[in-house]
Amino acid sequence: MKFQHIFLTTVLTGVTFTSHPHLVQAQVCPQNNVVSPANQSRVIRQARFGYQFNIPKNYRTLAVRENGILVFDPNSFQLAQCLLKNKAPTEYPKNISIYQTPINSPNRSLTEIIKQNDPTADKLTNIKVANQAAISYISNTLGVEKKVALLSRDRKYLITISTPYNFNQGRPTTVFNQGVFNRVVSSFAFKQ
Repeated sequence: MKFQHIFLTTVLTGVTFTSHPHLVQAQVCPQNNVVSPANQSRVIRQARFGYQFNIPKNYRTLAVRENGILVFDPNSFQLAQCLLKNKAPTEYPKNISIYQTPINSPNRSLTEIIKQNDPTADKLTNIKVANQAAISYISNTLGVEKKVALLSRDRKYLITISTPYNFNQGRPTTVFNQGVFNRVVSSFAFKQ
C-alpha cells in the first residue's frame, strides 16, 4: 500500500510539473498610437448593400458578420488582427464602423426608426448623405458615439456610420478620428 501511495504521488506530481510541447503562449498584441491618415483616398465598396465610401489610402477595413465594416488605422488594424488570431476576449480597438440593420416597418420616418433602434439617441440633426436625408446624432448605448444614419435605397435597412468619442477625465471630449469619420460620411454614395 505504501509503494502504491508513493507511486501515485510521484505520477501526480510529475503531471503537475510537466508541460505539453505543443502548447503555445498567447502573443502579446502591440498597442501603438493611431496613425495619421494619408491625404490620398481609396474606395471601399459594399456590393451586397450597394454603397461605397472613401478611406485614407493607408487605412484598412475588416468585415464583421455579414452586415458590417470596420475602418482602422494601420496600427489598430494590426492590433485587431492579433486579437482575432489569439481569440482574445476583448473588444476591437477604436474604429469607424459602417453597419446595416433590417427595418421592420419601412413606412416609419428615419427619426422614428433611429429612436426605436437606439433609445439613447440625442441631439438629432438633419443632414444630407449620398444625396438623401440622413440624421447625425449622439448615442450612449455602449459608450458615447457620434453616429450618422440613413436609409438604404430600398428602405429595407438602416445604414449607420459611427465612431466613438475620446474621453478626458471620464468625460467625452472629441470625436475619435474626426477627419476620417468626416471623409467616410462625405464620400458615402450608393452605386448606380
